[in-house]
Amino acid sequence: MKLSKKFKKSLTLYNIAIISCVVIIIVSLVIVFMPEKKEKIMLDGVEVIQSNTKEGSEISEDNAKKLAIKQFKELGENDLSENNVSCLKILRDEDEYFYIKSKQNTLEIKVKGGQISRINSVPVK
Repeated sequence: MKLSKKFKKSLTLYNIAIISCVVIIIVSLVIVFMPEKKEKIMLDGVEVIQSNTKEGSEISEDNAKKLAIKQFKELGENDLSENNVSCLKILRDEDEYFYIKSKQNTLEIKVKGGQISRINSVPVK
């Protein structure tokens, strides 16, 4: 009996407003600070590897080769090293790309941002 009276006294409009504001602030902070989920890009059932390069920065030739080797291994090509792949810098539609080829596969990586744009001449979206 005493508990229900205390509960009813504490359940005022002011307390409800404060609790709802605290809940909204907590939910907002969780949304803001939640880590971004990278969506998986698939090409014919094979996951496209994403680089850790930020969108505005440029990827180096060595990092592009490492990313290409990871993607080639995902495609089923094993026993690769940086010596087994060749890298050319090409220009397409006013954007620079690294054209990386191995014995079985080819890959194009955009220099700005490090996004894989083509695998075996097939555009990746």
